[in-house]
Amino acid sequence: METMVFLSTCRGNCSIRSISEATGISSGYLEQLMIPLKKYNLVESERGVRGGYRISRKDITCGDVLSASEGEFTPTPCDDCEQGDSCKAHQIWSMLQDTVNNYANQILIEDLASHLVESEAGGGI
Repeated sequence: METMVFLSTCRGNCSIRSISEATGISSGYLEQLMIPLKKYNLVESERGVRGGYRISRKDITCGDVLSASEGEFTPTPCDDCEQGDSCKAHQIWSMLQDTVNNYANQILIEDLASHLVESEAGGGI
């Protein structure tokens, strides 16, 4: 999430190095993280001297980022339960899943960044 918040504060492309310095996330991990973010069209990249990564659009939600980087949020209900839908624990876990997903899908990365930006140029988070 930090990576996307930082990218939303950058003007133009940001190198892996600058993202790493701003977020404290290792360059190696960032390189791996960018793969699913690109696959889900959340970031764009450009090669070359002025290359790097940039956020692909303004309407990206926390839910989009979580889905791309972590997969779908699915809490684990009780193990080996034979009650199925009548199990109260399953019902609670299902409600929790819906609540978390709905909430994450309402929070825009851009809104998170607007609360954390230190300067207009995107000086870190």
